[in-house]
Amino acid sequence: MRPGQQNRSPVEPPSGEKLYESAVRALARRARSSGEVRQLLARKKATKSQIEEILHRLRENGYLDDARFARHFAATRVEGNLHGKARVRRDLAARRLKPQIADEAVKKAFEGVNETELLREYIRRKVRMSQPPTKPTAVAALHRRLLRAGFSSATIIQELKRILQSPLLKARATDAEAPSWDELLDSLSEISDTSESFG
Repeated sequence: MRPGQQNRSPVEPPSGEKLYESAVRALARRARSSGEVRQLLARKKATKSQIEEILHRLRENGYLDDARFARHFAATRVEGNLHGKARVRRDLAARRLKPQIADEAVKKAFEGVNETELLREYIRRKVRMSQPPTKPTAVAALHRRLLRAGFSSATIIQELKRILQSPLLKARATDAEAPSWDELLDSLSEISDTSESFG
């Protein structure tokens, strides 16, 4: 042994019980998918057989249910975050859920949801601007942001046209002072969704 070198004993692999308790603690902190728990256990140097055994135990004891997790996750993203389908689907995939489970959860979460109305609510509650986006670069940036939020391009374009065709915006086009973003959004409730100017 070289001077200063310590005599290290080999590190023992974690026991199945300790790994199981660690997984339960992680699930108590926040809900997770089987894929996330699998990744967590792999980082803790669990063997493949230990991981499968622990996942089975967690399911048996009601700690782990991917379908339940996916339904709750998707519903929260729609109701709380006002995200569109594409974003919810991406986020579920990032949680390492099987595509079939993710698709079922998205389908359930968006039952009876009108994408246009959800987009309008997202804009009203999440988009903060001092002035309406009248410059092409500002409109393009808003379009990209709404795409990232998970809305379809067709719905976004239709709604942006609706905003930019607002009578309030047109009336003040020649004024020195443009309407505020909030004023513009408030005025939209008076505009028909089937305005010929969308064509």
